Amino acid sequence: MKKERSLVFISYSTEDSVFAELVKMKLNAANIDVWMDQDKLNAGEEWRNEIDLGIINADALILIITPESCNSAYVTYEWAFAIGRRKKVIPLLYKTANIHPRINVLQYLDFTNQGKGPWEQLFNLIEKSSHEIESEVKSSNLVGAMTVEDFKQLITGAVSLANATAKTEGRSINQKDISEASANLANANKNLEHSDIRRTTILWVDDRPENNRYEREAFSALGFKFDLALSTNEALQKLKSKKYSAIISDMGRVEGLREGYVLLEKVRETDKATPYFIYAGSNSLEHKIETEKGGAQGTTNKPHELIEMVTKYVSLK
Repeated sequence: MKKERSLVFISYSTEDSVFAELVKMKLNAANIDVWMDQDKLNAGEEWRNEIDLGIINADALILIITPESCNSAYVTYEWAFAIGRRKKVIPLLYKTANIHPRINVLQYLDFTNQGKGPWEQLFNLIEKSSHEIESEVKSSNLVGAMTVEDFKQLITGAVSLANATAKTEGRSINQKDISEASANLANANKNLEHSDIRRTTILWVDDRPENNRYEREAFSALGFKFDLALSTNEALQKLKSKKYSAIISDMGRVEGLREGYVLLEKVRETDKATPYFIYAGSNSLEHKIETEKGGAQGTTNKPHELIEMVTKYVSLK
C-alpha cells in the first residue's frame, strides 16, 4: 500500500533548534511528517534505540550542517547510522562548517541565507526518496506471495531470532533487535523463494539443545524441520539412515572440547556434499580458517549469520 505522507528524520545540534523547528514547520505544511528528538523521546527511554527506530522508519534524514552539528557525536551517530541503513541523507547547509568527508561528497542545499531557502527543492528530494523506497520494497518482494498465516509465522520467527541475538549477547531484547531480525528473516525467506523446503530437515547436534531453542524457532518459521542429536555417535547413527539438507553442530560437548571438528571429519570421510555449519561461542578468524580447512561451509556465533548461511546453501541444492 502506498504511503500517503513521507516521513523524515531531522538531525541537528541543540544550538540550531530554532532553525530545526522552522524546517519542521515547512515540512509539515508540505504534508511531510517529521521525527525530531524533542518531540519523540520520553523520559526514561533508551535514546539510542528510539533514535535508531526513528531513522529506520524514515524515508530520508535531513542533516542540518553547522559548526556545532559537525562537532556533535550524537549528530555524527545519526547520519552514520542512516548511511549504514542505506537511507538518503539530505544535508542543509545552515552555517559554514568543517564538514566530515563522508558528508562533504553529498550534494547539499544552501540555507545560509536565513530569509530564503530552496524549500521546493527539498520537498522534491524527499518525495523522490519516498518513491525510491516504495519501488525498492516492491522489487525486492521480500516476503513473496505469502498467506496471512505464513506472514504471522514469519513475524513470530523474527521475535525468536531477536531473542536469540539478545541471549547470545547476554542482555534483554529491545525493539532494534526485532526490527533487524525481521529484515534478516525476510532476506532469508527470499533466499528460499525458489527452493522446496517442505521436506527439508536439518540435523542439529548439541548436547544442550535448550540453548538454541530460539534459533530453531526462527528456522521453523521459514519451514525447516529438525532432528536433534546429543552426541557425535548419535549424529552418525542418524546420518546412516537419513539424508539431511544441512548439519549444524556446536563445538564442545561432554565427549570433548573439539567435537564439532571430530564430527565434521567423520562426516566428510563419506559425505562431501551435505552443508556443515559450526555454531559455537567463538567467531575468531582462526576458528573460521580451521573450519573451512575441515570442509565445512561456515562457522559463526551470531544467530542471524547462521540463518543467512544455511538458507543460502540450502537454496543452491
